[in-house]
Amino acid sequence: MTLLRLLARLPLLVLLCSAACTDKWVAPQAAKHSTIAAWVDTPKTPYKIEPGDDLSVVMPFNPELNYEAVVDPKGGLTMPLVGTIQAGGLTVDEAGRDINRALALKGITDDAYASVSIRTYAGRIYVGGQVKKPGAVPMQSDMDVLQAITAAGGLMDTARTGEVVVIRRSPDGRPMLRSVNLTALIRRADPQQSVALQPSDTIFVPETSSVEADQWVDRYITRIVPFNQSINYNVGSGGFFR
Repeated sequence: MTLLRLLARLPLLVLLCSAACTDKWVAPQAAKHSTIAAWVDTPKTPYKIEPGDDLSVVMPFNPELNYEAVVDPKGGLTMPLVGTIQAGGLTVDEAGRDINRALALKGITDDAYASVSIRTYAGRIYVGGQVKKPGAVPMQSDMDVLQAITAAGGLMDTARTGEVVVIRRSPDGRPMLRSVNLTALIRRADPQQSVALQPSDTIFVPETSSVEADQWVDRYITRIVPFNQSINYNVGSGGFFR
């Protein structure tokens, strides 16, 4: 029986009574029944700059204007002579376009041809379970499950590579789950196992030997997954298997 199918058979009571719960928490939350959402593959779109991203701006014909800076909490990028542009929510190409426009409007140069790249991403991927260095790893462009696990130190000998779990927040805030056969990805480059990660995704690598499903949920859903802890997880509704 697969790990996800074990999860599907857990009664809601087990989840509500995890070690992290208290009577003060359970009573009001019991009425806020929530389910795990069906997994939906998000179409790949160009990365949008986020607050905290460390950007590099290079101008090939005006190298004296090259600059590196971190996007502020409101999404602003402040550069000498340029001032502050709203980089948050833009692609790197769009940010470069706005920098060019600002330089032209200020009469500094009409042909800056600014090239913007991301030196360090603010987003994090969370990796837990049978990896050597569990925890948060920096998000990288086009990062997949294997790359994230490698950034977390690689797999332990006790890792079950045939069913690695990816957890993501759905648009309505509920968690979505799907499994990835890492063995098939490595040996056959199976495209069905290639999942482009998004900031705040969580990866769980289970043990080779079966672990009780309620223990797994208690350890890795209620305590590690970076979702709002007020959400109850009813995994008995089905519909999220891959």
